[in-house]
Amino acid sequence: MISANPQTLPGFGLMRGLRPVASAEEQEQTLLRRVIWLYFVLLIVEGALRKWALPSLSAPLLVIRDPLVLLIYVQALRCRRFPADGPMVAYFLLLTGFMLLALFQIMAGIGGGPLVAAYGLRTDFLHLPLIFVIPQAFSQADVVKLGKWVLMLSIPMAGLMILQFSSAPDSWINAATSVDVKQIDFVMGKIRPAGTFSFATGAGHFFVLATAFLLYALAEERAVYSRWLVWAALLSVAIVQPVSGSRTLVLGCALELVAAISFGILNPRRAHRIFAMALLVCAAVAVLSLSGVFQEAITAFMTRWDNASNDAGGIQQGLVWRFFGAFLEPLALLPVAGLLGKGLGVGTGAGATLMTGASQFLLAENEWPRVVLESGSLLGFSFLAYRVWVACRIAFGAAAAARGQQLLPWLLAWYACRTLVTESLSQPTNLGFMVFVSGLCLASISRDRFSVYQVPSAIQ
Repeated sequence: MISANPQTLPGFGLMRGLRPVASAEEQEQTLLRRVIWLYFVLLIVEGALRKWALPSLSAPLLVIRDPLVLLIYVQALRCRRFPADGPMVAYFLLLTGFMLLALFQIMAGIGGGPLVAAYGLRTDFLHLPLIFVIPQAFSQADVVKLGKWVLMLSIPMAGLMILQFSSAPDSWINAATSVDVKQIDFVMGKIRPAGTFSFATGAGHFFVLATAFLLYALAEERAVYSRWLVWAALLSVAIVQPVSGSRTLVLGCALELVAAISFGILNPRRAHRIFAMALLVCAAVAVLSLSGVFQEAITAFMTRWDNASNDAGGIQQGLVWRFFGAFLEPLALLPVAGLLGKGLGVGTGAGATLMTGASQFLLAENEWPRVVLESGSLLGFSFLAYRVWVACRIAFGAAAAARGQQLLPWLLAWYACRTLVTESLSQPTNLGFMVFVSGLCLASISRDRFSVYQVPSAIQ
């Protein structure tokens, strides 16, 4: 007879011996997720460290996430979560080409030397693999949980930005990352509030991400987050629109609303929730319009909008050409860029500081001209084409998810794809949000391999 005691069954000892191996693998994956979470935390607090807590270390803190992203890659390799698919193969081919280009430029005396070239390679390539590592480590539930923290942080972030808007430009709360730099001027004696970030662009990225998670929570039929959090976040996102003084923030949040409405068109069964969501957003704006701070911010923002549009020749020149002209400008610069370019890293702020002692635009302000002028026509356009290709892959994946009633990846894709194509990588905060949100978008798409994870009906 076979004993009923499981410890006497054949193979039990082998199975028992395998348990610590499985447990160790789970611990490695948990550590990988925690390090990615730490990347997000540093992305939020990096500016506060540079301008308030440790201003004397502002320069080295600029790359505080660089060692962390290397640790993420090492940990992903340890637990076999580092991808080896088509995008990563293309990435390493491009990286090899750019490293050879850097050597040619240094030997030919082009650019700012080895240190500037190394920073240029870091700017263009160091953080990009994070886009593909995050979906290997995060489940859909992880993305939803991170969204909860984004909405929670949006409440004090909005309060901080209101305080910065109401304070004098030279107040300590409006400090920049160095004594010879100040926050960007707004109008009527105001500055563009930066929140905890170094400059207003960081706050813009944060609230576009918060808008994506907010619209997801409002449009879902089931409760995703607690009601108090959703309502408080709705008011916070609404009030920062005029307070921010940033057209990029307002247009980015507006695009997220357009994305939600388009989702309702693609999925008529969800149209009633989308319509109700739009009414809630309008109601929040109507309530806030009764406050004095909101009215003052609206007046300042409209003044800023009119001044910027008039200076640029109207909306057609100020917004349309600002967007589409950045894609056409590199074509006119091809004779200037040549085949080898002007030097990797020369077009970045840090590279300019190393070369001249001051942060400035030595080549071009927009991203596409910077890339082409730094690396030449062949590799420059190859790198830009790679970013467009990755954006298209994300867009197609999000579109397929939208057809399957998945709203969150659709909303995140509108943010991720836009930044992948247009965002300036030379600004570390912009770079961080671009790769992080792109990775979140891919991770938010349900997969069979993550079926062990279940998104809770409500994350309290």
